Amino acid sequence: MEDGKKRLSPVLITGGTVLISAAAVFFVHPLLSAAVLSLYVGVCVASCFFPQTNFLGPVIHRGRTGKNVVALTFDDGPFEATTEKILALLDRHDAKATFFVSGVNAARCPNLIRELIRRGHTIGNHSMSHDPFLMLKGSRTLQREVVEAGEVLRKMGIDALAFRPPVGIVNPKLFPILKAEGLFCVTFSCRARDAGNRRIRNLSGRILQKIKGDDIVLLHDRPRQGSDDPDVLWNEMEKILAGIRARGLKIVPLAELAGRDIMRLKSL
Repeated sequence: MEDGKKRLSPVLITGGTVLISAAAVFFVHPLLSAAVLSLYVGVCVASCFFPQTNFLGPVIHRGRTGKNVVALTFDDGPFEATTEKILALLDRHDAKATFFVSGVNAARCPNLIRELIRRGHTIGNHSMSHDPFLMLKGSRTLQREVVEAGEVLRKMGIDALAFRPPVGIVNPKLFPILKAEGLFCVTFSCRARDAGNRRIRNLSGRILQKIKGDDIVLLHDRPRQGSDDPDVLWNEMEKILAGIRARGLKIVPLAELAGRDIMRLKSL
């Protein structure tokens, strides 16, 4: 709802138009009607993988400040083995980030959640279990994943307002659930396709070659996956943070790019 008026999403507006069109052409040729409906279904499926189109619902995937600023986001944590080291790196570069945490990991590492807050970072909802196939599940499962993760954080005094879907995929059922829970969807505009720190070689190069102002950068704070030297991940993270500044960009809190609060702290 905006300015007191309800706004229909593009998928609903388009769906109504398609149904009317399909009904109209049915009497001309039934197969043509089926083709129109099939095209609409295809567009809906494709939009799940390209949420930045906002076709299925409102998604913040980059800023609109017009400034040379970027926001760093870390998904999947927190993890004792990696999150603390990332916090130390961010401190050295005087950078604030948003951590989209799973409910399971947050409940397992409450000390890290408190430390994230203490150091001035923000926290978002990344579902309860981070199931990569979550968007293929039914509405009840989807709602449970969103709500339970939010409840874990609220018990720690955090009211997460931003939700990032696992692997950045959405579906039409997600947006009514987010609206009912008072959440909004945030994805990203710059990523290295690191497969959750499985491809960390030249991670910095893949980010820095395309990063630009108003980008929301996707990184991960989960332990490295594979047999690479453990120092590779930290060297790549250091290069990213130094390289952003070298390109004349400033790291700012995600809230500045999103134009709204990412979380609220609650008194327990």
